[in-house]
Amino acid sequence: MTIGVSSYHPRIETSKFASFQTSRCRNSELWFANNPELENAILGYAAKYQDRYDITLYAFAIEGNHIQFPAHFPKLNRGDFMRDLNSSVARAVPRFVEEYPGGRLYERRYSNEFLPGEEDIENWFFYTVLQCVQDGLVPKISEYPFYNCFHDAVWGIEREVTVMNWTAYNAVRRYNPLARKKDYEETYTLKYARLPGYEHLSQKEYATLMHKKLEERRQKIVAERLAKGLGFLGREAVLQVVRGSRPYRTKKSTRDSHRPRVLSVCPVRREATKSWYFDIYFRFKAASLKFRRGELLTEFPPGTYRPSLWVTVPQRHPPPT
Repeated sequence: MTIGVSSYHPRIETSKFASFQTSRCRNSELWFANNPELENAILGYAAKYQDRYDITLYAFAIEGNHIQFPAHFPKLNRGDFMRDLNSSVARAVPRFVEEYPGGRLYERRYSNEFLPGEEDIENWFFYTVLQCVQDGLVPKISEYPFYNCFHDAVWGIEREVTVMNWTAYNAVRRYNPLARKKDYEETYTLKYARLPGYEHLSQKEYATLMHKKLEERRQKIVAERLAKGLGFLGREAVLQVVRGSRPYRTKKSTRDSHRPRVLSVCPVRREATKSWYFDIYFRFKAASLKFRRGELLTEFPPGTYRPSLWVTVPQRHPPPT
């Protein structure tokens, strides 16, 4: 009998830190581009699972080939949230994108980096909302023709989004071909939490300050791009991007590429959080080793998942005749 486990760095669940999630399409193909219906569906799924898993969402961005957002998972259910969100999006793409050829949507599992401090959450909030500027699409987020969460987030706007319950609809259609899709639409509320550390401000004071911070960062990004001789695609050109095409420039990595476990603007805080992470990591490895040896009752560190297990039994061949 052989016991095996899957090999991938452990995903640690914690209520101690927020984290930054990214799910990227295979080959960086732009399957999320220029598709308001798909965009609405993705926002609806984000709202649906935000409500189901009671997560704290600070921002949410749907770029042409990836989804990213900073969030906090106080109930230790990041894995459940990401499983449901990514699987729903993967099923939605073939429904809304006629050109989609099929096969897996994502390049690999979603990436997760911890945001240990309030400043870190704020930094990656602005990273998220300014992604369309950083990528050279438009010089201002107001010129971006698709959804940007900044206005909703800083003004505390709760957006109602409608999505189809395809599971219920398809189940009914088996015996009732006249079932109406409209009867299986569900409405959820997508809402963003205020960045920590600004609870004492009024809504207007908070929004005014965030707009000021946004403009300072935007101007810096624009100046850096222009200094490198890089311009911006522009609103009209963004609207002409072909779905499924590959961007001229994109991030490239493999499964084994180095990825940070912690994102922080403070080196001291980053190192302290990495120490916390690797303490759990090495305890997890030790437990996994025992588990692979057949000690199936081995206890794993809090916040880690027991590895996937499979058992193979040698085949017994009949004796030769």
